[in-house]
Amino acid sequence: MSSSVRRTRSVVLTVSKLFKCRSACIIGTQHNRYYSQSVAAELSETPEKWDLVGAMYLERLPVITPPLRKIEKRYKEYRHQIEVENSLLSDYEIAKIQEEDRLALQTKNVLDTPLHLRNVPVQTMQDREEIWNKELAEFSPAPRVTEADESGDMKSLDRKLDQTLVLLVKQKIDGKEYWYLPMLQYIAGTSMRQVAEQAVANTCGADLKIQTFGNAPSGYQLKMYNKELQEDTKAKGRKIFIYKAEYRSGLVTPSKDSVLDYVWVAPSELRQYVGRTTSRIFNKFNIY
Repeated sequence: MSSSVRRTRSVVLTVSKLFKCRSACIIGTQHNRYYSQSVAAELSETPEKWDLVGAMYLERLPVITPPLRKIEKRYKEYRHQIEVENSLLSDYEIAKIQEEDRLALQTKNVLDTPLHLRNVPVQTMQDREEIWNKELAEFSPAPRVTEADESGDMKSLDRKLDQTLVLLVKQKIDGKEYWYLPMLQYIAGTSMRQVAEQAVANTCGADLKIQTFGNAPSGYQLKMYNKELQEDTKAKGRKIFIYKAEYRSGLVTPSKDSVLDYVWVAPSELRQYVGRTTSRIFNKFNIY
C-alpha cells in the first residue's frame, strides 16, 4: 500500500508541475503579444515621412576601346605568337605559294611559253600586297584625343571617348545649388520609372533620346533634411530612387527655369562635383 501511495503522489506532483509550466508559458506569450502591440501602436502614432524622388543615372558608353595596359599587351603578343605557330596556312597563303611556284617554272621554261603570252601583264598577289601596303601607309586613324579633350569642354559628348560619361545637372534645391543627377519628386498616379524619365525630359529637353533599363531602380540614396526643413516639410528627408539609362541620340537642351548648368563627367571626375559619399554610390553603377 505504501508503494502505491508514493506512486500516486509522484504522479500528482508531475501533473501539477506541468500545469504550472503551461500557465507560465501562456502568461509569457500574452505578455510578449501585449508588448509587441504596444510598440506597434507607438510606432504608428509617430510615423516617419519621406519625400520620394526619382533620379536618372544617364551614361554615354565608351566609343573606342581603352589603351591596353602592359600586362594586356604582353598577353596579346603571347597569344598571337601561339596562334601563328599552331595555325595552318590560309587559302590566300596557299594560293600565293602556288603562284610563286608557277611563275618560277614559267621563268625557267620561258621558251616553251607561246609568244602571245610572254609579254601579257599579269597582276600577281605580290603586286596586290604592295598596293595594299601603300594604301595602309597613306591611312591615318582618327586621333584618340579630340578637340573637346584639348579645350576642356565638359558639355561635349566627344570627350574621353574611351571612358563612360555620366550626365550631371546643377539645380537649386532647398535654396542651395547642387550638382546631381536629373531628378523629380514623385507624381501621384505614375510609376517611379516614369518620374525618372520625366526628370530627364524636364531638365534636358525632349530632344535627348535615352534607353532605360528595367522597371526597378538600380539603387537608392537617402538625403536627410536639416531641422528647419524637417519642420517645414514635415518629412525626415528625401529618398532618391536611381534608375539607369543609356544615351542614344540628341543633345542636351537645359531648362532655363530649373537647370543652372550641366556637364558630362567621367567616373573619376564625379567626386569633385557630388562629393565622396555620393560618388561611391554612383561608381557602383559603372560597368565599363
